Amino acid sequence: MPFQPKPLLVVHDPRGGHTARVVPRMQTMLQDRGFVVTVATVEAAPTDLEEFAGVVVGTPTTLRGDGPSAAVLGWLARAEALDEKKVAIFSTFWALPGGALDKLRARLNEAGAEVVVEHAYWLARPAEGEHVLPAECMVRIR
Repeated sequence: MPFQPKPLLVVHDPRGGHTARVVPRMQTMLQDRGFVVTVATVEAAPTDLEEFAGVVVGTPTTLRGDGPSAAVLGWLARAEALDEKKVAIFSTFWALPGGALDKLRARLNEAGAEVVVEHAYWLARPAEGEHVLPAECMVRIR
């Protein structure tokens, strides 16, 4: 059977520009691993997820480590068929990673989604561990 690239949706909250600092490299790394990547902000992201093999959801955190953002939670509430998707999650932080990923994972679990990988990007060194999420998507969403 020939190789078939998998469609993947990357949804992120661009508030403060933090997630936008890591998404371009993430997109390239995901494309290098055989995904056809659609990137969208939470305001413009599709809520019909049927065409995607998986979803990546990103949220910024506040300086105190608060998150996920209200915009991300709003998109999750509107998204259809999350219970049929494998989801990777990430957060971006300056000072403290906080509990954003724990809260985001809990919300996705409530929706029936399968969270396959999570990663917090420290904005002082965003390239540190940047391969983790794309590599795990390659293995777990394929």
